Amino acid sequence: MSVISNLNTETARFNPEAQFDDPVQLAETAGLTLGQKYATLQRWRELVMERIAATNEGMPSNGTTGRDLGLVEEIDAAEKALDVQHEQIRA
Repeated sequence: MSVISNLNTETARFNPEAQFDDPVQLAETAGLTLGQKYATLQRWRELVMERIAATNEGMPSNGTTGRDLGLVEEIDAAEKALDVQHEQIRA
């Protein structure tokens, strides 16, 4: 499990893109509880989906739409990894 030495939990939970390079890094951090990780991934997904929706409504994408679509897939993968961790804890 990866550890971020200077984890700002408030930033991590409410602005995950400012704290983590990718969703997998968030899932692997020891600085958040399992519940916080799930909630933060969901928040991250909502932020990305808002950007995608804004682009669909005509706002400039600044070239991020392709990255955002990939990011949604990365968030899904990170959640699946958390599901495996959760099952291992329960076993």
